[in-house]
Amino acid sequence: MTSMTAGADPPAPLDDRVVELEQQISDEVTARKRLIDVAVTLNSTLDVKKLLQFIMASAAALLDAETSSLMLVDEDSGELVIEVATGASGPKAMRQRIPQGAGIAGWALANHQVAIVDDASSDERFFTEVGKSIDFETRNLLAVPLFAKDRPIGVVEVINKRNGEGFSDRDSELAGAFAGLAAIAIDNANLYAQLAEAVVTARMSYRF
Repeated sequence: MTSMTAGADPPAPLDDRVVELEQQISDEVTARKRLIDVAVTLNSTLDVKKLLQFIMASAAALLDAETSSLMLVDEDSGELVIEVATGASGPKAMRQRIPQGAGIAGWALANHQVAIVDDASSDERFFTEVGKSIDFETRNLLAVPLFAKDRPIGVVEVINKRNGEGFSDRDSELAGAFAGLAAIAIDNANLYAQLAEAVVTARMSYRF
């Protein structure tokens, strides 16, 4: 007869473990479907603003977060500028700026690392000015640096996990996938703009 160590938690009933496994499988299927939806949209639209809004809204919904934001580097100042923000506070957050290297987003970008913060208020890296200006409380967050052809161009943040448990490594993987799709969209937009400019220049040269 198998003995149980004193003080150890008994194993979960089989039915409970089956239910948990089924939920994990369902969540994984949902995640893959959402990523496929974003990828299909990515290949079918040239409206980058709408696409990025769709990507960030999908990330917030899938990761069960109150809001998400996409910040891009201002190449002149080095600041991070909020280009897309979802949730009720999203419109207020748009175009807010974070000084170069400041905040958890700045740290993630400078160190090329994902940052998961369970208690933002106690983290010395946390930049409070944006939250104060829009009257929004950040409890926890996940920040993923954004790259285009190995060049750091911004940060994706997912903020305030609704279940109160904080963000997990799995959440980090999903956020990274959405960040990669956002980077492709931005890179495609830049290539399209360069091509359009080249066509205009060629036409102007032909006229003269």
